[in-house]
Amino acid sequence: MSTGDDAAPIEYPDRAGYPDGTGFLDEGNAALVDEVTADALRAVDRPSADAESEIEVHRLDDRGVYAATIDGLEVANLRYDEEDGRVVVLTTTVVPEFRGRGIATDLIADALDDIRERGRTVTVLCPVVAAFMRGNPQYADLIDSQQPGR
Repeated sequence: MSTGDDAAPIEYPDRAGYPDGTGFLDEGNAALVDEVTADALRAVDRPSADAESEIEVHRLDDRGVYAATIDGLEVANLRYDEEDGRVVVLTTTVVPEFRGRGIATDLIADALDDIRERGRTVTVLCPVVAAFMRGNPQYADLIDSQQPGR
């Protein structure tokens, strides 16, 4: 996806909660779409670019997020709701100074692996996760057939 001036913005449901409030994918999340799309060409589970620390992903049910941390600092999260036995994936955000390190890719892969282990399906409203899943067909079986989302 191009993020230049000629590129059409990506529209998404307001429920996804992106910060611009206009119903369009903002520049930061457009960059994450580009990142996870490029990462689909490489192995999904790889060490972070931060050589001295590893990314840890935790599901925090009380907040409805999967949080990626480095040395205890939350650097990214994937927000979700649980509805009718499925996980509705809302948004993925990465702190700007941590973008470009594959953190979004690791976070999404770990979250989808956890969802699979729990026997759930997903409805994808987040364009970043939708882009990741298009590039990683091994996760296609997780998409809820009745309410797939994007």
